[in-house]
Amino acid sequence: MESVWLECVSFLKTLLCFIVALMLMPLLLLSFLCAHFGNELANYLLSIKYPNLTISKSKKIRTLIDTPKNAGIFHFLLQVEGPCEFEHINRAYSTQLIELKDKTGVLRYPMLRQQLVTCWGHYAWVNDSSGFNINNHVLLSTPKYRGRAVSESNIQEYVSELAAKYIPSDLPQWQVTVIPNSDDTQPYYILIKVHHLIIAEEQDLHVSEMLLLQDPEKKSFVDALTATTPAVSKQLSHFVRQPEHISKLLQHVQHLISCRWQQFIYEFESLDTPDGVKSQPDARNLSQLLSLSLIVLVNVSLSYWRQRALRRKLKHRSGHSYRHDVGMLQTIYILLVRELEQRNLNWTVARAALTHSLQPLNMVKCWTRFIWHLLLHNFILLPYYVYYELLALRDVLLRGQTSYSDTHCARLYLYVPLLFYAQLELVKICYELFMAPRNIYDVLFVQPTKELNILHQKSYAGRKIVSFSRSIDGSQLRERHEHMFGQQLRESDFSLACLAGAVHDYFNTYTDKAAVPALLNTTCRTIAQGYFTDRSGDKSSHIGGVIFLQLPLGPPDALKALQLHEIVERIRKQQIMIYLASIGQTKYSLLTSLLPHVLTKIFINFFSYNFPVTITEVYGPADPQFQAAWGQRVQDVLLFRPPQSKTCLSLNLHRYGDRYRLAVMADTHLAPDHTLLTRSFERYMETVAL
Repeated sequence: MESVWLECVSFLKTLLCFIVALMLMPLLLLSFLCAHFGNELANYLLSIKYPNLTISKSKKIRTLIDTPKNAGIFHFLLQVEGPCEFEHINRAYSTQLIELKDKTGVLRYPMLRQQLVTCWGHYAWVNDSSGFNINNHVLLSTPKYRGRAVSESNIQEYVSELAAKYIPSDLPQWQVTVIPNSDDTQPYYILIKVHHLIIAEEQDLHVSEMLLLQDPEKKSFVDALTATTPAVSKQLSHFVRQPEHISKLLQHVQHLISCRWQQFIYEFESLDTPDGVKSQPDARNLSQLLSLSLIVLVNVSLSYWRQRALRRKLKHRSGHSYRHDVGMLQTIYILLVRELEQRNLNWTVARAALTHSLQPLNMVKCWTRFIWHLLLHNFILLPYYVYYELLALRDVLLRGQTSYSDTHCARLYLYVPLLFYAQLELVKICYELFMAPRNIYDVLFVQPTKELNILHQKSYAGRKIVSFSRSIDGSQLRERHEHMFGQQLRESDFSLACLAGAVHDYFNTYTDKAAVPALLNTTCRTIAQGYFTDRSGDKSSHIGGVIFLQLPLGPPDALKALQLHEIVERIRKQQIMIYLASIGQTKYSLLTSLLPHVLTKIFINFFSYNFPVTITEVYGPADPQFQAAWGQRVQDVLLFRPPQSKTCLSLNLHRYGDRYRLAVMADTHLAPDHTLLTRSFERYMETVAL
């Protein structure tokens, strides 16, 4: 009886949260309209006051919390095999990035040449880039560090010191530092810094192009479709199962519409003979006239949207030097005239077609033809159709498929199960939407631990330092836990337990100032390896959503790993809408568009104080092969995501196939003990047996 009462109370709480969320929707809509038009007005006024600047319109979270002292500078560390060839690297960045132009002769990535400044609380790009010099950005570092030759023993200290240095504010905010190794038989390193706004606002610039990386063993599109999907249980990713049947249904409908449209075009537009001579007039009757008019309208609409996207891209690349005098109506008129001329459509043809169709003899022929087709398909050929329907039914019952795809039986066999399962998925989505307000409230305000730790007591400078572990063999890890992995635990559970143990060791060094908490509030997200290698498609497609994880601290053991397994499973059920909403923010700046910037900053500061640590899992297939644009093989790529606002520690767990590696980025006030995180992680991963 008590359990029933608790279920009723839980349901009423969920219902109350859902009703409150519905009541807040008009307020959110009003807030969105005010924020949108307020931002547009501010950008317009600033563009008039400062005509030599291009005002940034980015609504990313990092843009709102970014400051010159605590800038969102992403750091990438490349470990390159072979001798250091600085001239080849410099030439590659110059020809394949800085001087690269599109088909119109316009620079492809102009923001790499432009200075980034602040203007009344907004970021802006300086249009004049005449003073740009690539030698200020592609630098060759000294092969010695503090009097000693650069080697594996001191490379971390060297890289950390380079990461702590700001990029000069009067230069574009990116920098490539080549660190040669004193021993040519050992790999050398390249540290790449790039401001997040360059990646966010330079539409065609992917991270792979900034790193000049590519995957030489990248599969073709057909191979990618036929390849076996790796087991998703090994990563922290895939928190949300995609709506499979709804996607299939939409794909089938899109394919059907596309086929019908192509058939329609073939029937009414393909009137040319192979030698290019018209076999008959373009529109001889009213049916052909209306069909060609529909084709013209669709083509004009598609061409207009393509022209609009092209102009926006050219304007973005050329800045204020780009001028286009043709307005929207004139553009549509030009496209319409071109389409009509291609199909020889004019008022004379239209009148002739209409006159021809309204002649009594032609009307009689038309109706006769219509009645004949009606009789033929509904009476004369009915036994033939029934025969094919029976053949299709036999194939479905005996073989589970049929080649008679035009029959009603085949359509029912395809669409009825799809519709049924799609409706089930829709019900599941509606249930998640109903549960979302209550789950979001619990995750953000109820579940986070209120325990204070040493990170809450420190003040932060904004400069960043880094540390990274050596590569750890995952095959040995699986050999030690062969009896555990796959049945009770995932590898990601164990790696998270080792990470929690490393954080516990760091906090344990400050027990005289603050107690070690039992739980630590963290935010987690995943990034796929394609983030470093893909040069086409959506830049954010490889970035997963954010989830909130209460990390249990303590030395890693079987109980800690099982506890993490249960926490992750609960997250998969409870934080679906949070995960999807964060993806919407990454792709479309969805959340930051709802509220004014001032309120958004207040919320970000509040949550970053409660969640001072961020965890990122970078995962990829077994034995990835990175190839640099200048021809050398890249052994490893490390990402250091910068912590901002009141978040002070970023833990980036890299897993490529069987190799694990931890990359840490922290505020300088966490030094020098931040290296304890990587050392403890190495020790736990290599020695602990559950």
